[in-house]
Amino acid sequence: MRSYFVPPNTNEKEKVIGGILNINQFFWVLAGFLLGGLVIVFTHKILGQFSIFLGLIFASTSLPFVLYKKNDLTLFQYLTLNQKFKKKVKKLPNKRKEVEW
Repeated sequence: MRSYFVPPNTNEKEKVIGGILNINQFFWVLAGFLLGGLVIVFTHKILGQFSIFLGLIFASTSLPFVLYKKNDLTLFQYLTLNQKFKKKVKKLPNKRKEVEW
């Protein structure tokens, strides 16, 4: 019987942080917490206790980039590919010079 070598599926990144998050997701969560912390620090004297609520809102802005997947792409990958697609020229010149309309 023949045996064939089947390569492992390398489409998914390895879950490094507790088996839940990969490195990219961890950095998105870290960036969200840093953004929320900075908002709390800079607005605490102005807004008081409301700055904590505002900081949590800013910290939660990174969650869609961690959790949401569309067509097996992360949200960041999807948005960058969508932006590249929008920049493409969609009308191609298909006129022959010798033909007059």
